[in-house]
Amino acid sequence: MIYSKFEDIDTSNYPVVIFGSGPAGITLALKLERKKINSIVIEAGDEDFSENSQNLYKSEFTLDKLTETSNSRLRQLGGTSGHWGGWCKPFDDYDLKSWPININEINKYKDQTCEILDIKNQFRKSKINNSLEQIEFQYSKVRFAEKYKNYIKNSKNISLFLNTQLSHFNEDRGKIVNAVCIANEGKKKIINSKIFVLAAGGIENSRILLWTNIQSKGLLNNNENIGKYWMTHSWILGGAGVLEHEKLSNFMKNNYLDYEGPIHFASTLEHIKNNKNISSAIYMNPEKEEKKYKQIIKNILCVAPNYGKELSSRFFGKSLKCGNIFMHIEDLANVTNKIYLDLNQTDKFSIPIVNINYKRSIDTVTTAKLLLQEFSEFCRINSIGRIAMHENIYNLKNNLDYLGEYHHMGGTRMGQNAKDSVVDKNLKVHGIENLYIAGSSVFPSGGYKNPTFTITQLSLRLGDFLKEELI
Repeated sequence: MIYSKFEDIDTSNYPVVIFGSGPAGITLALKLERKKINSIVIEAGDEDFSENSQNLYKSEFTLDKLTETSNSRLRQLGGTSGHWGGWCKPFDDYDLKSWPININEINKYKDQTCEILDIKNQFRKSKINNSLEQIEFQYSKVRFAEKYKNYIKNSKNISLFLNTQLSHFNEDRGKIVNAVCIANEGKKKIINSKIFVLAAGGIENSRILLWTNIQSKGLLNNNENIGKYWMTHSWILGGAGVLEHEKLSNFMKNNYLDYEGPIHFASTLEHIKNNKNISSAIYMNPEKEEKKYKQIIKNILCVAPNYGKELSSRFFGKSLKCGNIFMHIEDLANVTNKIYLDLNQTDKFSIPIVNINYKRSIDTVTTAKLLLQEFSEFCRINSIGRIAMHENIYNLKNNLDYLGEYHHMGGTRMGQNAKDSVVDKNLKVHGIENLYIAGSSVFPSGGYKNPTFTITQLSLRLGDFLKEELI
């Protein structure tokens, strides 16, 4: 059932309460339902987009300014899946180098994840040379609200309440006894349950825990890592270039991955290790069936823009353009990149807003330059295309064309103990018997891949674990 506001119900029939109705929260509720476990899902926003609701997601920034968080997140049913690009790719083994779990523990959920996201379980990669490989994404059109709204309305195991803001948790002797929520009309609601799961997003999870620590007089004082090691993905314009589809296909022969949409390339593990680098990927649209003289002028545009513009104007009476080269680059976990509460500014529920202390790393620039150099040399030697690197990347300046920061990770990272993390390998908060965290905030590292696929895998894994806990 879906309710527009929180109603008084007998929570004893619901052993699990989940806060957040994005991919993490809905996936977990669906998994529990398959296990015949009832759950309540609490969503702070409404069923549809609301400007007033979005304004509650505004944040402040210290050091580098990032994409405004009221734009990069969605406070509504389905969470940020309402405007995600749909790019899906599972993590590789080396992406989990700092995780307390191995790749097999999440890969067992690949089929289920693909079913939820309505995509093929096909993520091929093909090595080009020691530094480059062609990779394959799948593109999901799933919006969790659209796909699962009617299903949840008719569910006998899932009750979803909208317009209910989680404020904080109350604890007694290392166990959460209840959650304090605030309905839109300002009334406080006390929710009891056996197990509480925080799945409110890559920023809000840290915010709620930090506020809980203040409201509950040191509930989480033994864990000083809440909000720390916050990460995002650097999505940048790497430069411009021309890539000839037919020549690339002929060069790679049977190893070429033929699929619709942009062509993706990534750094190989060998490249990362040899250069003591971080993982990164390139994508661009290849040119197909281009007339030869037009292709030549585009090649000139990439290496001599002014001369190329003169030629294109003379021959075609209009400007031609090199295609843009876009990059996604891993963000290294840094203890000084963190979320903290601005106690001087609160929202309408009297909860402090978030301030994000974040500094972009020069590692982003050096990684981009190395990969683009390898890519450019490969294209030049094999006459597959021409690449013009962004000037600031070439000169190792961190003043790049950043295109947005929409992947929020870390802040409640997974690890062995409270010395370096917030949750254990089963996503349970260290020192708290019945509080779990779901979503990308638990990522110890993020690679270059979009996080939704892995978020879904982890929620499915958590569902299996909670089933065992409730027996």
